[in-house]
Amino acid sequence: MERLWKGCLLCLAVLLFAGCTAVNHYLGFWQAKQEAREAFSREQSAELLMQLAPEDAYLLLGKLAFDREPAGPILLLALTDKFKKREIAARSPMQTPLDYYQIHLPEGVYEIYFFADLDENGYFEAHECVGRLPRPVTIAKQKVKDGLSVIGPDLKLNLAAPSKTDLVFEEKVRRHSYVYESLEDEFFDPRYGEIGLYDFKVFMAHTQQYIFSFETMNPRKTQVLFVHGVAGTPRDFQYMVRGIDRKRYQPWFYFYPSGLPLKKLGANLANIIKYAEANNPGRLRRLIIVAHSMGGLVALSTIQHLSADGVPPYLKGCISFNSPYGGVEAAASGIKYAPAVVPSWHDVAAGSPFLNELYTEGKHKAIPFYLFFGYKTGDSSDGTITLQSQLNRNIHLSAHKSYGFNASHVGILRDEQARQVFYRTLSDLDRD
Repeated sequence: MERLWKGCLLCLAVLLFAGCTAVNHYLGFWQAKQEAREAFSREQSAELLMQLAPEDAYLLLGKLAFDREPAGPILLLALTDKFKKREIAARSPMQTPLDYYQIHLPEGVYEIYFFADLDENGYFEAHECVGRLPRPVTIAKQKVKDGLSVIGPDLKLNLAAPSKTDLVFEEKVRRHSYVYESLEDEFFDPRYGEIGLYDFKVFMAHTQQYIFSFETMNPRKTQVLFVHGVAGTPRDFQYMVRGIDRKRYQPWFYFYPSGLPLKKLGANLANIIKYAEANNPGRLRRLIIVAHSMGGLVALSTIQHLSADGVPPYLKGCISFNSPYGGVEAAASGIKYAPAVVPSWHDVAAGSPFLNELYTEGKHKAIPFYLFFGYKTGDSSDGTITLQSQLNRNIHLSAHKSYGFNASHVGILRDEQARQVFYRTLSDLDRD
């Protein structure tokens, strides 16, 4: 009992780092894990396995083409015989336009099917199969080089001649675009940041993709990619983005489930960027990554993956705000005592293998890197992250410039002085 109470108190400390105002999100996560374990012990299934440990899944992705432009989203289904014959293990709704497919899967062997709502009745159905991978795909840890990805075969979907399947399923179609007029849209409501910390499945059912913007891609502009922190959403950057020169810069937002392992989140973003460039050569000319809080660690991991074979010419720099580069002590204690552990805690914990690998690789040193840190008068932290962690020597000493502001952990994103320095820094990075 003493261990349980100690674990709960340490969880509260970690949740304060996440900016969480209500403990019931964590308690719901804890309860859901218990229920899934009990259900799995009674009857094993691939779907429950994914629910139990989404952090153990890998990303199958490949190039996708169409015989004609699809009128709406595409649904990807993965089937496996691991526990039951032809069980649907995972679903991945994908919003169009798209030129690659992706789905998260645990280790195993899978058949992959694609469906479209061809009769436009609002549901994906078994008779609307528009393609399948020619042979089963094996997801195995040894096939993964970047910690996340397994590359599948290229595939062209045939919307003009669908086929029937023997599958039994029906899934409602949800339509949305990657283009939104404002970060005030309900789509970016802070509650989805909380959901992303604790429930990968519900979060992805909401977003169905990772990258969002205010307009379609304009290669003549400099792309500024914003990466939020733990339990955050793109709305966190609203004040910073509001005054940005939209004639010169194009804001993009990585909206991701922050409870997953950070190396996988970094690899995922790197894959999205690499696929965008590979499928549209020369279209991505100038990219600057901007991150807040734990997003700074995701950004460094992304840079590491992008720069594995040398820094890509389009990557012009990185700016981070109040990031825990030295880790969070409470996360390490939470891992030891908490009744249920959020996977990203392992990576953000002080001294974690993830942090050690980031600094050993040191890919961020090859690009201009600007560090913004916050402090509160009379305190050696920003109210959440210590100055010692924000100014960890592995980062601080390699930063092109560092700027300090009398601002809180989240408040720095609404600080006018910080915003003006941010705009000047963007301009410096955007020079040829």
